[in-house]
Amino acid sequence: MPDEKKTPEEQKPSYTPASPEKRALAWMGIVYMVILVLLFTYNLAHGEPLHGGPGILLAPGCGGLSAVAFLRYRAKGGWFHLALGVVAALLCLVTAVVGVITVGIALGLVGGV
Repeated sequence: MPDEKKTPEEQKPSYTPASPEKRALAWMGIVYMVILVLLFTYNLAHGEPLHGGPGILLAPGCGGLSAVAFLRYRAKGGWFHLALGVVAALLCLVTAVVGVITVGIALGLVGGV
């Protein structure tokens, strides 16, 4: 049996980087974890949960949906992905602003109505 030499491609495992959609969703998960840690830390420090959190918690999900929709629009085209991306981006902006305002009111940083 002859001495077979393996090519460098056969010796090293192949590396396939993550798709941009997976990266966007991974960043969304990181943002969620930071928000949850901050909310839980506040709860432990003050003995009660911070009110007004749903707007803060909806914003990363809408942002992730927007990013995925825009990436699919760029890859495949189609008006549906573009419309979904625009609507999700607007919803992300609205929920983030409302969430920051309600958390600011709960913390006493912003004057309440």
